[in-house]
Amino acid sequence: MKSAAARVSRLLGDGLDIKGRVERNPYGMVVGALAVGYVLGGGLFTRLTERLAGATLRAGLLAALPRFEEEFLGRENIQGEGSTREKGEGI
Repeated sequence: MKSAAARVSRLLGDGLDIKGRVERNPYGMVVGALAVGYVLGGGLFTRLTERLAGATLRAGLLAALPRFEEEFLGRENIQGEGSTREKGEGI
């Protein structure tokens, strides 16, 4: 029984490669550990999480809006060079 548990543990350890990940990206692993602790500690359904998620979602949508306009609506980048607003046309 112990040998089977040791094999599973070794396979899991090799698959996750935690030591290698910590060596390559120590700050990312610290942030990940903090996030896991926050969730396991019951912080997922709190007002702080709601506010952080809302702010992150708004920032992401604002960052993606110009690309969305270009791809789906066929408009030029409004802030780019040569746009109709910059030249004073079409206002």
